[in-house]
Amino acid sequence: MSLKVKLSLLLLLAVMSIGAACTQKTNEDAKVTSSPGVVSETGGDSTAQPADSSSADYGDTGGLALPIAKDETELRAITYTYADSPIPENFFTKELAKRTNLDLQIQRFKATDPTEELGLLVASNNLPDIVGTTTSSLVSKLGVEAFVPINKYLDILPNFKKVLDENPQIMKSNTSSDGNLYVFDYLSYKISPRVNYGIMIRKDILEKNGIAVPKGPDQYYEVFKKLKQIYPDSYPFINYYGADILQLLSQSWGTFNKMFVPDGKDAWEYGPVSNEYKDMLVYLAKLYKEGLMDPEFMTSKEDRFNSQVLQADKGFAFQGWFGRMDSLQNTAKEKVPEFELAPADFMGPKGKVMAEPKVLDYGISVSSSSKHVKEALQLIDYLYSPSGSTLVTMGVEGVTFHEEADGTITYPEFQGQAVTRVELEKKYGLTMTGFMETADPRSAPRAITPKFQEVLDLLKDPFWEEEQPVMHFTEEEVSRKTPLEDALLKAVLEYSTKVIMGTESIEKWDEWLKKNESIGYKKLVDIYNTAYTRYKEQ
Repeated sequence: MSLKVKLSLLLLLAVMSIGAACTQKTNEDAKVTSSPGVVSETGGDSTAQPADSSSADYGDTGGLALPIAKDETELRAITYTYADSPIPENFFTKELAKRTNLDLQIQRFKATDPTEELGLLVASNNLPDIVGTTTSSLVSKLGVEAFVPINKYLDILPNFKKVLDENPQIMKSNTSSDGNLYVFDYLSYKISPRVNYGIMIRKDILEKNGIAVPKGPDQYYEVFKKLKQIYPDSYPFINYYGADILQLLSQSWGTFNKMFVPDGKDAWEYGPVSNEYKDMLVYLAKLYKEGLMDPEFMTSKEDRFNSQVLQADKGFAFQGWFGRMDSLQNTAKEKVPEFELAPADFMGPKGKVMAEPKVLDYGISVSSSSKHVKEALQLIDYLYSPSGSTLVTMGVEGVTFHEEADGTITYPEFQGQAVTRVELEKKYGLTMTGFMETADPRSAPRAITPKFQEVLDLLKDPFWEEEQPVMHFTEEEVSRKTPLEDALLKAVLEYSTKVIMGTESIEKWDEWLKKNESIGYKKLVDIYNTAYTRYKEQ
């Protein structure tokens, strides 16, 4: 999986719970999430029903003519959904059928990792017409011949052609080794704010004790020391991600826990041998030694994190997904009424992090064995249009939502309730993973709460200059780089944990450098930069 997907995904399979994290305790590292639904497993009706008129004006379709099929045509699809999402039909699929004449019958993956399930479907020549949550690497693993090369059909896909014209990096980065594109990609910049991850801190605790919100490692250290003195049983700095915290924190030190392109440079480097990475380890080791962070910091996951953050005075600052800030605060207020979170500046001296990708190599594909390839492709293309993006993210105006005079969006069947992707999927089948590749700018996935606005006001210049490039590797390069990456990542995790916990002295840094050399990090750097040269020449 590409670095871009993992980071954003640390946005959104950090792949599969971005939406779910808004209201549920889900894995924040999951990538794009499962999505909406609305009926029962057998497709019973929800309260809202599709509009009646078969000649309605559906708005801007981007030049795509509706209906797509002359006669009613059934298409099968498979994707991720919540266990209680309404499939095979729901409000979304019924309205889509009315507009396109395409009757979409959806089934869900049985496991989190679809590789084995899809492999069996490919082998049995029983792949559904439409396959959700694919990536270019997954398509290559399953065999590109099982999927339709989208770029060969652009003459009938006006909306996606526009996407490619506006985002040339898609063809440059996300095509397979044969030069074809097999995945309709997720336009993350059209769906969620690009500032997604950072430090959150207990604003109520700071204000109660007259402490300013910290900025930079020295101020964080002093704030944590004061909080530890005031609350001796606390661990001011806590963690949700276990060892994955290294790739999140290291960025604000200007480095990374694996291969990366440093800010302002034009070549790949290996972060764990950099002085910046060393400085980060020294800093975290100091916090650990002085009891300023959770002693189980490197292994802490959701349960332990919740046991600390949802207390009055146990944990005060953590790295996390800003989209969870509102729901986490609301949950905590049930036990701690004064609980209030605020965003804070990045912890490291760099003060910025890697730019998140505008487009994720993660989306939806069409089976080459489909008897309705053209129709399946155009159905997806419609969802990229203004008309289709409104349908997939909001439903139908006057039925599922209303636009008020002041421009705000209300959902009549959710009076008095917060509306997120989760609720919209479970009620109407909207925003379903794979089918929501872009979004109406007024929709719930794009909504900016007052709490999230604090993030945008604070972190106005949060990113390094450029996104991390995503390159193609030859089969021979993959065969050489994969074992190197696996061995190096294992060594980095073990060494970083030992240094932070004080069982390995940073004074032996030279030995660490030699170990990385013996594993072969310089060979890995050469592989990456060879691929990068090809990438830049495209």
